Amino acid sequence: MERAVRSRRRSAGRALAALVALAGLLIPAAPAQAAGPFDVLQLNLCDGGFAPCYSAGRSVDSAIAAIHRRKPAVVTLDEVCAPDITRMTRETGYLWAFAPSRDRATGGPLGCRDNRGDYGVGILTDPDLGAAGRSVIKPYTAQDGANEQRVVLCVPYSKAAACTTQLSPDAAVAARQCRELAGTARGLGPSAVSGGDLGLTGPAANPCAPEGWSHADDGGVQHVFGAHGYRLQRSETIPIDGAAHPGLLAEFAR
Repeated sequence: MERAVRSRRRSAGRALAALVALAGLLIPAAPAQAAGPFDVLQLNLCDGGFAPCYSAGRSVDSAIAAIHRRKPAVVTLDEVCAPDITRMTRETGYLWAFAPSRDRATGGPLGCRDNRGDYGVGILTDPDLGAAGRSVIKPYTAQDGANEQRVVLCVPYSKAAACTTQLSPDAAVAARQCRELAGTARGLGPSAVSGGDLGLTGPAANPCAPEGWSHADDGGVQHVFGAHGYRLQRSETIPIDGAAHPGLLAEFAR
C-alpha cells in the first residue's frame, strides 16, 4: 500500500510540473523595457541684473513656458536669483536645488541687484527622477579677479544625477575650472548629466566632460554632457525671450 501511495504522489507531481510548463507557454513573457527618453534643457536667464541682457524677469516667463512645452527631465540654470527658482518650482511642479555664487568682498553669498535675493546657479528636475540626495556645492579652486566667485552644483537623485555651473569669462581660468568640473561630475557615476554656460567654445570645452561622455552644444558657450548611461540622440536651440542665449535642449536615450 505504501508503494501505491508513493506512485500516486509521483504521478501527481509529474502532472503538476506539466501544468506549470504549459502555463509558461501560454503566458507571454514581459516585453523588455525600451530605453526611455531623457532630455536636458540648459538655460542662462541673465536675471541677476548685472549684464546688459537683463530683462527684469522676462526670461523667467519664457523659461517656464519652455519647460511646460518640452517637459525636460532636467533643467540646468545659470544667472538666476533664488526667488526665480522658487517661482519656477511653483509654476512647473519640478523639484529644485540652488547654489549661490560667492562674494569675494564679503565671503558670503553674492546677491542679485536690487536686493532680489541670492544670485547663482540652479537645477530643476521632474519629480519622476525621485528624491534628491545631499547636494555637492564647490567653489572652484581657480578663480579670476572679479568679485563673483564661481561654483559648481551637483545633486544625486534616485534615478539620475545632475550638475550645473557657469565658468569664468577669462578663458584661461575657465579652462582650469573646466577640469575641476569634469572631476566632480565623474564622481557621480554613469547616470550623471551636466549642463552649463562654460564660456568656452568648440574643442576648448572638451576637457569639461569626462572621457567617453556624450556632448551637445549650441555652437557657442552653452554645453550639455551625458555620462556613459546616456546616448545623445539630437540637440536643438530654443528661443528664450529676454535672455542673451537661446536654450540648449539635448535629447538623450538611456
